[in-house]
Amino acid sequence: MSTTPAQDGTQWFLHTWRDHILEPIETALTVLDAEHTELAAEQDGLEDFLQRLRAVEPAEQPSSPVGAPSRQAASDPVEALREAYTDTVLAVDHYESVYDESLVENVSIEFGPDYAALFHPETKVSFSPPLKRSLVAAVEQAVDERASLDRAVRVEQESIQEYRCRLREVIDTLDSTVVPEWYRETFQNDVSRLLQERQEQLHSSVHRFEAHEFCGYMYEEQLWTYPVLTSLARLQESVDS
Repeated sequence: MSTTPAQDGTQWFLHTWRDHILEPIETALTVLDAEHTELAAEQDGLEDFLQRLRAVEPAEQPSSPVGAPSRQAASDPVEALREAYTDTVLAVDHYESVYDESLVENVSIEFGPDYAALFHPETKVSFSPPLKRSLVAAVEQAVDERASLDRAVRVEQESIQEYRCRLREVIDTLDSTVVPEWYRETFQNDVSRLLQERQEQLHSSVHRFEAHEFCGYMYEEQLWTYPVLTSLARLQESVDS
């Protein structure tokens, strides 16, 4: 049996309507997937740099304070560190598109300006044993921060995937934007339950991140901050219930 043009128009409208409701959730999952990929690559790059850093022997000359210039020429350890950082941290696929910073700028932002002098091509700094130990600790902390944020990303992914399934179930019960009178109470209760559960989640923490801060950071380029709540609001606003 062929479908009439009117039926085609109705189906197209429902398909577009459902896509509009779920768009924030689908976009959030795309954002989270990209963030997970980038965090994993950065963690690998930092771990590779850490391994090469540990293999670099400190300079035998007397140590200088962190960031203080030395009168002696740049030592081989400094050149080895610059090369190692370039080959690992700066070599991740998304580095230019996301950061686009020089080596020294990235070291300063990542570990602090005191360490930037060690990597500056025109600065003579002795790579002393204390400086090596403190740099190792700073890199280890950066690895831990990436791992912690990635765990939070995966928790958010799992949560939003669950809400996507549950919201789809609610949407699929409707064959128009008018909720039948006999179904309105059930529909309203289902939507209210999803809203309440998600709001309760947002008042908790995501690993060691405060949930509102996490969402603000993760979705800063979007027109919304809370994808699930936005999808639910779109559903409520677009139906006659």
